[in-house]
Amino acid sequence: MNPMVMTYQRPRLLWASLVFDDGALASWQFSAPAWHCTLLLFPWQMQGVCPEGQWVLAELNGQDEQGQLGSVQTLPAVVGRQQVEHQLAWLSGQQQALLMDVWSMLAVIDDEVLRDFLLDILSNDAIMAPFCNSRASHRHHHDQPGGLLAHSHEVAMTAAMLCSQYGLGQRSIWVAFVGGLLHDIGKIRMYYNENAGICGQHESFNFMVLGQQLERLRLSSPKVFEALSACLETKVGKYTDPYQVASIVRMCDRLSADVSNWKNAFARVPAYFWYARSSRDQQLYKRLG
Repeated sequence: MNPMVMTYQRPRLLWASLVFDDGALASWQFSAPAWHCTLLLFPWQMQGVCPEGQWVLAELNGQDEQGQLGSVQTLPAVVGRQQVEHQLAWLSGQQQALLMDVWSMLAVIDDEVLRDFLLDILSNDAIMAPFCNSRASHRHHHDQPGGLLAHSHEVAMTAAMLCSQYGLGQRSIWVAFVGGLLHDIGKIRMYYNENAGICGQHESFNFMVLGQQLERLRLSSPKVFEALSACLETKVGKYTDPYQVASIVRMCDRLSADVSNWKNAFARVPAYFWYARSSRDQQLYKRLG
């Protein structure tokens, strides 16, 4: 089960806790922001889930108490309920869904080194608070508060799916996701996101923001550290990276920015317009209808 696969019924990030278990059947409550339901299940269906409560990525078919439970994958048991809900409270609507997607990947990434690296970052509110609320640029693509999260989510998901499509291997898929998610993390220190921010190459700040986490990754797996660092570095001209995953992340970065500007160009014109100019990059864009 993979949240990157766009099926009709995508798995959901839910807090699961046991209500009662009589040996034959067990009642489990599943909760998400502004939603909860209780299901009567066979004990084996929730095998490996902590009865006191644990975040799970679950397929629920149907509505509320009439629903049926499909596959279940667990997030690391160290991820507490309040830890995720505290961060979700910073956001609303679609932004919450994006952050839940990111946390969900902890149930899917089967590379322990990368999973621990991602968990280390997600658990750090000093990084995550500005990451969730920052702009991705100043008067360019995704320049609204929360735009950095939206852009980073797009790049991460698209890069991971392309690595999967091209058969680059499971580890490359996960590096693409994590690298795509964090490729602009240095922007939280830019002038348009904090009063003491800096005007400069944000890629150099990627390594400042993630310094401690990257050092632990380097000690755990030098090869993964090298590949992930390639996704975070500044590349000039027609440089081709030895790691194909880094080239894919940069391509998806450009695509996400272009699509954002394309949408901006047509946001304020009538539906029958088939071309328009974006106020962000002054580029002329066309559409098919």
